[in-house]
Amino acid sequence: MMASSKFFVPTNLKLFSETPVLSRLRGLNPFETKSSTMPMPVTNGDRVHVIVVFGRTGMGISSLVNLILGREDAPFSTDMHPCTITPAAYRVDINGHAFDIYDIPGFGNDYAPEKTIGELYAERGIDLLVYCLRPKEGIARKIYNDVRSAVPERVPMVGVVTALEKYGESMEAWWSGPRKNGDMLASRGLKFVDHACVTTLSREDVSYNMDLYERRYQATQAVRNLIWRNCNGTKRVTYVKSAGYLPDLPYV
Repeated sequence: MMASSKFFVPTNLKLFSETPVLSRLRGLNPFETKSSTMPMPVTNGDRVHVIVVFGRTGMGISSLVNLILGREDAPFSTDMHPCTITPAAYRVDINGHAFDIYDIPGFGNDYAPEKTIGELYAERGIDLLVYCLRPKEGIARKIYNDVRSAVPERVPMVGVVTALEKYGESMEAWWSGPRKNGDMLASRGLKFVDHACVTTLSREDVSYNMDLYERRYQATQAVRNLIWRNCNGTKRVTYVKSAGYLPDLPYV
């Protein structure tokens, strides 16, 4: 009997042009063990990159997911009230490649996001970890350490700083400007391979303000380019843990 995973692959592919790869993905569950006795390699859902977005509750994780998607599929809140209570995945095309963007419930409740992230890594593999940060209250080393305890260092982690729609002349200045906030994060033990500084205001919020509209457009490009740079069209092989193989294998 085939064993199925609780982690699902999005089926809302109608927004993308049909390709042989996406066609095969319809109805496919890449987490199923193909044989009860013969472990099978899984290339993250048939060439689909797996991106995990996480952070503290109320810091706009779902809004960041929507920014990446370019559409508002993930339920989001305009206040600090958490609106994501179970993991959800959304498929998006970036530069002709398919990505599954996982929206993980925030840290700070009874839920243990690091456990979910670790299970996802073991069952499917993860290409990129995205820590959703917000200046001051949204930065926590414990969250960083919890995720790093669940996923090995070889899986890259990037930082995305949000809520910068009104920050100075450029959003990037928060990280690399005179205050050197990027260096401050590193000194606290939050070490990222790359970063982006963005606003996650909704389309409605920026519809009557051209300056904010331009910043949101820049933010979309920045976060998508961030993902692309750090996946770079490559795939990492993992093996289904339940089949007896450890997933912690070198990249390919």
